[in-house]
Amino acid sequence: MRALRLGGPDAMETAKARLKAALDIDPKIWEAWHDLGVIHYKDGDDDSAINAFGKALEVNKGHTPTLLARAEAFRRAGRKKEARADYEAALRGSEEDDPNRRDAAARLASLLRDSGDYDDAVSVLRDTVRLNGASAKIYTELGLIYIQQKRYDLAQLVLAKAVEFDTAEKKDPAIHNALAILALRQGKAQEAFERFDHAASLDATYIDARFNKASVLLDAGDYARAKVELAAIVERRADDFAAWVALGVAHRGMKDHKEAAKVWDRVIKDAPRRSTPRADAMFNLGLLKADFLQDNAGAKADLDQYLQEAPTGHAKRQAAEEKRKELGK
Repeated sequence: MRALRLGGPDAMETAKARLKAALDIDPKIWEAWHDLGVIHYKDGDDDSAINAFGKALEVNKGHTPTLLARAEAFRRAGRKKEARADYEAALRGSEEDDPNRRDAAARLASLLRDSGDYDDAVSVLRDTVRLNGASAKIYTELGLIYIQQKRYDLAQLVLAKAVEFDTAEKKDPAIHNALAILALRQGKAQEAFERFDHAASLDATYIDARFNKASVLLDAGDYARAKVELAAIVERRADDFAAWVALGVAHRGMKDHKEAAKVWDRVIKDAPRRSTPRADAMFNLGLLKADFLQDNAGAKADLDQYLQEAPTGHAKRQAAEEKRKELGK
């Protein structure tokens, strides 16, 4: 992985080529398979990442970091059943005093929360607390589950516990981001925005709070303020392609269609080929050309590209197929 440490525009491809060369010599080097999986994952190629992590696990069965890495790839690819199986295998295979066990439990619980399996998510967290003790991350995830269940009093209680457990001088932005989400669900918009701002101020690299705030502004039709938040994100992290896609939405909402198209073109060019943001950009650009720019030929080309290159499980695939059919041959 020296090529990655040295950096440079071709670092990923150089590292990938070297790992493949090593595996051609000895396909039993599980570390090389694992590292190759990491590169594929960073490149947005979840299927290749899953395959590489699987090869590593064939050699080094039950390796917890590889199981967790494959779980994340399964999860991002929308294969939640397989992701859950890997998370659970990682938990079963880890020692009770393993410091990573609580983090793995929190990730499994968040997957279950996303799937609406709230009772199972709570059970995972309670078992982890019983075996390994509590942590700020555990209480934060529990709070998010209660928010989803609209059990706001319980959410407030466990998030207060998360604040107590936060030993890093009360600087975990995820806790305050969760408190902001709670305030938003309770109809306390001003408090929510203040908490999102506070969460963002605690860690300049933590963009969830700022992105959440921008998302709320987009939903409310306040495109100008959303643009300010999103511009700040991409200025700090030029490779945050989800934020770039949202910035394009803000431009479209402000009727700056040419700038929206420019932003989405950039994402299509620079984002990992099989990534969700790139698929979002292709879909949005196709609809922009069809519905706002009266460029049916361009819209057809963009939607054809989307249908060929977007992940099969992408949320907009059915809508893209219907729109493409509507545009005709």
